[in-house]
Amino acid sequence: MHHSLLRRRALRATVVIAALALASPAAFAQAAWPDKPIKLLVGFPPGGASDVMARLVAERLGQALGQSVVVDNRPGAAGTLAASLVAKAPGDGYTMLLASPTAITLAPTTMADRLPYSPAKDLVPVTQVNRYPLVLLTTPQLGVKTVPELLARAKANPGKINFGSFGANTSGGLGTEMVKLMGKVDVLHVPFNGGAPMNQALLGGTVDVAFDTMPTAMANAKAGRLVPIAVSTAKRTPLAPELPTVGETIPGFEADSWTGLMVPAGTPPAVVARIQSEVAKIVASDEMRQRFAAMGAEGVASTPVDFKAFLDNETARYAKLVKEANLKLE
Repeated sequence: MHHSLLRRRALRATVVIAALALASPAAFAQAAWPDKPIKLLVGFPPGGASDVMARLVAERLGQALGQSVVVDNRPGAAGTLAASLVAKAPGDGYTMLLASPTAITLAPTTMADRLPYSPAKDLVPVTQVNRYPLVLLTTPQLGVKTVPELLARAKANPGKINFGSFGANTSGGLGTEMVKLMGKVDVLHVPFNGGAPMNQALLGGTVDVAFDTMPTAMANAKAGRLVPIAVSTAKRTPLAPELPTVGETIPGFEADSWTGLMVPAGTPPAVVARIQSEVAKIVASDEMRQRFAAMGAEGVASTPVDFKAFLDNETARYAKLVKEANLKLE
């Protein structure tokens, strides 16, 4: 009896060992995830709105996962450099992208002939993190405080007003071109490589007007350094209800911004679900709601399915707009 029991136990042990031997390395990696630091790539320089958002989320996501989430700034090519790097990275859960309209919903139309990745095929939506309007700002020395005043000044001085943006192929760059086309004005579009250098030029008077994201725009406006004259959303935002929309002067105008998380195709669904779940908790926390509100952003914790639907709709909307307006964003 004793020997029979030992044989049965030995047989069970052999079966377990055999099963473990057959299990794929990916299964082990997924079970242990995360067991090393995770990189979060940002396609813009340090100091801009995207960088600020990334660092807020990275710190708290790292705490929730028990591993560091390291922000890796990879500015270049209007944010598509970072997206390209993530698209080519292994789908193991250790590389993420802070996605924005530039590289995900605008690039398929404005950079289709030179985009080295497909946002729809090479990247997996995890969750939208937040959304925020763009704010149209002018320098105090320009002496313009409303959109009608800006258009009148531009029409009286064709080609003499410098209109900055954080990149030609960005939501701000598209907004600039929309003002030119829909407002029927001749202004000089001066694109920069990110929000931080654009702000430096705006504050220094190198450019006269620019669209900026609500977080940094609010800080400069409250400090009296710049003059906010309108928001880019279709309706007035509760974040700054006193500001009219550009569309109140230029009917049909709409351009806003957002951030979200995406990972390389092939990332295990369980890893995607874990990241989404933790980010949803972070975004819903009182602390983050207050931090976002202070920066003029509204938290969003969408499911991967809802985020994909949002991206598909945005991509189609921008493609239609660029085609109809015949915009040439080089």
